[in-house]
Amino acid sequence: MLTRSIDIVDPFELTIEEKIYRGAKRLCIASAIGAVMLSVLDLADIRSVESATDLIQANRARFADLPNIIRTGIQSIAIAAPSPSASAMIPRGDIPIPRQAARVDDSLIAELSAVRNRDAVEFAMQSPPSWKNAELPIAAAPAPAGMVFASADPAPLQLPPITPVSLPMSAAIPLDMVPLPQPAPGVPPPSPAELLHLEGKDYAKAERCLANAIYFEARSEPVSGQIAVAQVVVNRAFSGFYPNDVCSVVYQNAHRHLACQFTFACDGKSKAITERGAWARANRIANQTLEGKLYVTAVGTSTHYHAIYVHPNWVREMHKNARYGIHNFYRPIAWGNGAEEPVWGAAALALNKKK
Repeated sequence: MLTRSIDIVDPFELTIEEKIYRGAKRLCIASAIGAVMLSVLDLADIRSVESATDLIQANRARFADLPNIIRTGIQSIAIAAPSPSASAMIPRGDIPIPRQAARVDDSLIAELSAVRNRDAVEFAMQSPPSWKNAELPIAAAPAPAGMVFASADPAPLQLPPITPVSLPMSAAIPLDMVPLPQPAPGVPPPSPAELLHLEGKDYAKAERCLANAIYFEARSEPVSGQIAVAQVVVNRAFSGFYPNDVCSVVYQNAHRHLACQFTFACDGKSKAITERGAWARANRIANQTLEGKLYVTAVGTSTHYHAIYVHPNWVREMHKNARYGIHNFYRPIAWGNGAEEPVWGAAALALNKKK
């Protein structure tokens, strides 16, 4: 028998250098704390150094034995704990393993080997072999005294005849009993850019004109108000009462001073972009509006708006739909509610589901 000693190394054990570094670090911290304490005592006029000197003079003999006490303590401390180990006994040569012999009836083996050349299905359809029907002796436990077992009537049990019931296959199943598949979510409607056939340079030009309208008309408004202004421009392009081009809608009658459709286009003021953050937001809103990702349901098919501090005469012919920021949004009463005009994005999908 061989005996092997297997050393189990702790992977988290500190090395000698780490132990020395940790001890030196603790010593430095202790020295610093001691120096601070001495300074505090001196500031408080507590003569700690002089008291310590008197204590050393009075106990000189004890302090003389201090190195021997420290040396004895160090010798009694083990530097490192012995590494744990485990012993394993490995046998030599072949060792017989006792096995319990299975007792099998010879007749069963002979019966099974006799059918190896026969069809397995035919053998399975025949009556079970004799070894399956072997009766095992069952010892009945005697009934306790004073207990009588109930016995069944020895006459055979007469059951009423079972009448088979068949359902006509031609009978239709009610529709309310048939689970129907969930309806498809639907195909997203075409975006304003697709309805206006904007591609390439035409798309970039329309996006720039729409961003100008958002920036100069509503850059100080909440985001919902800026989206509403962009939606009004696109609604005009779809209304049939204005040009079917975004830039033509924005700059319609721009040559007429203070008589155009959007004031910034004909007020004569500088059109320099001074707020970069607002300009970037306007471009993003313009792009997402043309892509059909932004739609304010409350604004709907509005085609007009004005600031709340002005009172134009045409308001009497308008139906007010919503207000965002300092702008009120309208649609002419004579034009109807614009149910036949395009609606894009998630709003269109929701409208289709209601229908």
